[in-house]
Amino acid sequence: MKFFNFFNFFIKRKVNSFVDNQSFQDTGFSSYFGVIQFQHQNFRNWKEFHAKVLSNVKSAKGQGAKFILFPAGMNIELYTNDEVSLSDSQISKAAEEVLKIFCAVASAENVYIAYADFVKGQKIFHMIGNTGKEIKGKTFEIYGSLVSFMDEDITEDVKVVLNPSLLKKWTGDYESFGHAWLFSQQRYVYSLESYIVGDHFTGQSGIYSPIEATESMSGIIKQAQSKILEEILVAHLDFNLIDEVRKKKDLKSYARLLNK
Repeated sequence: MKFFNFFNFFIKRKVNSFVDNQSFQDTGFSSYFGVIQFQHQNFRNWKEFHAKVLSNVKSAKGQGAKFILFPAGMNIELYTNDEVSLSDSQISKAAEEVLKIFCAVASAENVYIAYADFVKGQKIFHMIGNTGKEIKGKTFEIYGSLVSFMDEDITEDVKVVLNPSLLKKWTGDYESFGHAWLFSQQRYVYSLESYIVGDHFTGQSGIYSPIEATESMSGIIKQAQSKILEEILVAHLDFNLIDEVRKKKDLKSYARLLNK
């Protein structure tokens, strides 16, 4: 019964809440984060892919984002055939080219970029600094706040988690979005979730928070309006607000998520 009530709550809060009208104070570009819902297409060469990534980054940066999350599976965009028919060297070459392109774009545009390759069913995460160098590790300090990928072990001091994802069109509705939203409720963090969409891919990207950090109590700061079309989401994350929410949190209780 609680399970039903939980998802009833989620549906109720989600309706007409693609953009939560928060009155954030603008403290500078450093706290603006972007999510790319990337349109899948068959790129003829790496230069065409480079141009598309650069265009996405420029659009997000134009809205203030200095940290930008792309989906998992970006390496697949450079595959000439299905992965099963490619050699290990071809798979590695595609991943290397994608990394070079993201590093070049990050350096040229002075932004941080995160994404994930998807190789033989496994995600390989990448964090690229604004100097164009890949940063190794599991936790990263970005503009004074700790950021980590959702699949890693998350420490208590992390304030932003990332979920670059890749899903097929036949997944159920609840599986095509919302993993990051639920994580925000469980761990009292901001979360960013990005998907490749179009063709046989679908997903619904978003930027989420604990419900107490949104005026509508939805936990949705920004969310894509389509599961199949490209969108760019940018939001200001108020870290003072998340600190205040954490002081009042009760990790043992989900009563705040259930209908009464």
